[in-house]
Amino acid sequence: MCGSELLTRRAVQSVVDMPHHAFDTRTHARMFHPEHLGLIDPFIGVDLFHMPQNFFLPHPHGGMSAVTLLLDDSPGGVINRDSLGDHSTIAPGDLHWTQAGSGIVHEETPSQPGQPAIGLQIFVNMARSHKQDPAAVFKVARADMPVWQGEGVQVKVAAGSFAGLQSPIGADPRWATRVDLLDIRLAPGARIDLPVDNAANGFLIVTAGALTAGDHAARMHQTVVLSPAPADAAGRSVLTLQSTEAGAHAVLLAGRPLREPVVPYGPFVGNSRQDIAAYAQAFQRGDMGSLEPSFSR
Repeated sequence: MCGSELLTRRAVQSVVDMPHHAFDTRTHARMFHPEHLGLIDPFIGVDLFHMPQNFFLPHPHGGMSAVTLLLDDSPGGVINRDSLGDHSTIAPGDLHWTQAGSGIVHEETPSQPGQPAIGLQIFVNMARSHKQDPAAVFKVARADMPVWQGEGVQVKVAAGSFAGLQSPIGADPRWATRVDLLDIRLAPGARIDLPVDNAANGFLIVTAGALTAGDHAARMHQTVVLSPAPADAAGRSVLTLQSTEAGAHAVLLAGRPLREPVVPYGPFVGNSRQDIAAYAQAFQRGDMGSLEPSFSR
């Protein structure tokens, strides 16, 4: 990008494999859930899922966001239902951001059983000051996401901003954890210098093909983890991506760390064990609402 030659290079901490997890004989995911969450704060983890049939019954979330970003080339979509009354279809390329706050119950099922829905389920933490916010849902259709085009490169801004382009999700003041989600496609041999805030943690999920990130090689189903952001960081640096002869598709996730205690437990993320117990009690009392399952298994 223009001007990137004036910036320093962002170091890569590591390249890690995303282990495979089978939910049943057909529903599976490649998972990135690092043991050291400080490296990816404010994120908790990511599942690159393949869901051709009903599997996930209604379940709660609290203190975090469960974000679905379907890949553009996903054969099928996802139907989302939740205890706020939402009943909508997430089409290929769309973003659906379920910000749980004090609690919500939702269910996601394939819109066309037999046609797999393929995408990222991203778990994003919320700051202590927002963990009891009322639950909210934000949607960005593929057609509404701004796109930056370069030589052999396309960057779709699903959330946050890039090169002066802003995702519509940022216009809603309720959006609590403001991060960048950039869907990046590189033609064979294409290159891009991606500016990244030095104050942000970040990582890159490679969903297809292969590339180099700085001096590190990464292929499909691997994650490139950037060096952690120092507490006093300022300015920006660049992450240089170059695809191999096969081209590449990747998603960059970056955000400023919350730097708070993190206690994840199943569908809840708190700052303490007491927070987790409080979310579980709120769910049992019905404070998060209710949702009848649309299927049985």
